[in-house]
Amino acid sequence: MNAQAARAAGPRLVAHTRVAPVTVIRFEEMVPDWGEYHESLREGNHRGIYRYIGGLPGRKLRAPLPGWEFSCGVVVAPPGNGAPLHDHHDEEIFVVWDGEFEVFWEAPRTKERESAVLGLYDAIRVPPGVMRGFRNAGKRDGFLHFIHGQGPYRYPVYHESERSGLPEGAPTAPAVPEPAYDPATQVIRHKEVPLNWGVYFETRLPGHRRGIQRYVGGISGERDEDGPPPALPDGEVGFSVAECGHGSGAPLHDHPHEEIFIPLEGKWIVYWLDERDEYRQALLGPWDACWVPSGVQRGYRSASRHGGKLHVIQGQGNSPPPLYAEDYSSLRG
Repeated sequence: MNAQAARAAGPRLVAHTRVAPVTVIRFEEMVPDWGEYHESLREGNHRGIYRYIGGLPGRKLRAPLPGWEFSCGVVVAPPGNGAPLHDHHDEEIFVVWDGEFEVFWEAPRTKERESAVLGLYDAIRVPPGVMRGFRNAGKRDGFLHFIHGQGPYRYPVYHESERSGLPEGAPTAPAVPEPAYDPATQVIRHKEVPLNWGVYFETRLPGHRRGIQRYVGGISGERDEDGPPPALPDGEVGFSVAECGHGSGAPLHDHPHEEIFIPLEGKWIVYWLDERDEYRQALLGPWDACWVPSGVQRGYRSASRHGGKLHVIQGQGNSPPPLYAEDYSSLRG
């Protein structure tokens, strides 16, 4: 079913936002904030924060977008440094982009400290109601990507041992009375996530062949029964890593939610149709980003001779299959 026919067929999941145009973000133009939190300048807590989306309320926004369905960014931390124990009102996902990090937390039942050491592209999901923190466990500066499951960002709830100098009005009560799950069950090892080449029907066509490592949620998959399930079930957001050879990628399609594309390796073209149905595109290098709201036909392809990896975040955890600009219904048989 193409986009026009699908829209005529009936209502779908309503998107939360279409208040901003497609936005391209260049990593080299972002400015990290090394003093965003009250404890940031203390020994062991040194870290700079690059924000793609979202920021602290009451502070001048450094991110290109304020955040509606989710927020995300990158932390750079020197060896031995990171963030102390804190809690958030939404799910938080950490993904190592460079180096090695230890993510630690208080076990939900015993309050004993537990931890997991994450390597390149490993991840962990932490629910609200759990005190968590992280530190660079490597020997050089490390980069840790974070994703928050809700766009409106709030000041964290800090552990009682970390509240000296807390800003006036900052929360101190737990985000929720009981966490929904144990972070120890939410560790994702990159090498253990299957590369699924059959999530979508059109992947059998030349130019659309691509593998998807589904970290969290279905990522709007059409053929869930034909391939391995996501590493973790649906949550507040969905995210995956796409991989394909030169010139291949995803055709024009739409989702009922926000989506952001961030190359991890190689160069990628993200393309879309503007409000006049005219073709637009942007060339992205590693850690650049392209944010797309619902209602916009978008696609991507690898622009590197040897392919690459593309990080994809979707702003809702449970989403129906995409609406395509072209009709691929004949491929469903």
